[in-house]
Amino acid sequence: MHIDRNTPSLREKTTQALRDAILQLHFKPGQRLVERQLCAETGVSRTCIRESLRLLEAEGLVDRAHNKGVFVATISPEEAQQIYEVRGALEPECARLFVARASDAEIEALGRALTRLEKTLERKPISDYVDALDAFYDVLLRGARNEVARSMLRTLRARMNYLRARTAQVAEIGRKLETLELLRGIHEAAAKRDAETMARRCRDFVRRSADYAAAVIGDDASERVRAAG
Repeated sequence: MHIDRNTPSLREKTTQALRDAILQLHFKPGQRLVERQLCAETGVSRTCIRESLRLLEAEGLVDRAHNKGVFVATISPEEAQQIYEVRGALEPECARLFVARASDAEIEALGRALTRLEKTLERKPISDYVDALDAFYDVLLRGARNEVARSMLRTLRARMNYLRARTAQVAEIGRKLETLELLRGIHEAAAKRDAETMARRCRDFVRRSADYAAAVIGDDASERVRAAG
């Protein structure tokens, strides 16, 4: 995770390195992040580390406890459910808008995002798979041409990707292949300019993701309770 100092945006590079470390579970949920240790791992100054941690706090990936330090955030089952409720409300409508407003080039870009995702199914690190999923939805949201909806989902982006990373970490290849096929169905509906089918498939996909995340996050919570006991 060492950072190259010869970069025009050291803070951004540091933030991305720490973000990746959280998403790849190098730093575990609830783990305290000690500035001195982070400086040693990344090779950058404490000031840079502090700035990056503030950015990650704004994204919801770290929490700051008064007089106790900074910790990797944990997402409760209730918070995860709320995140998926927001996705379930907005993404199907964005799918309808995508059909109405996206260019043919953007529909092709959605297909290329699927190809990228397929290449990451059995590859490490997990962040490659998460980034590919994120790229698919980025194309969809851009093509919908609704900046308010896109901005609302962007505020959840880091936590959504954390949930994707956590579930992908334990998912078998069969589930990932099923995910690919479901997303391919969303793309096919877009290519046919079938708004209702695309919206329904997006809604079903979010529900499926929510159910799986609830099981994974619930298992995490149970494990923490057992460890504390």
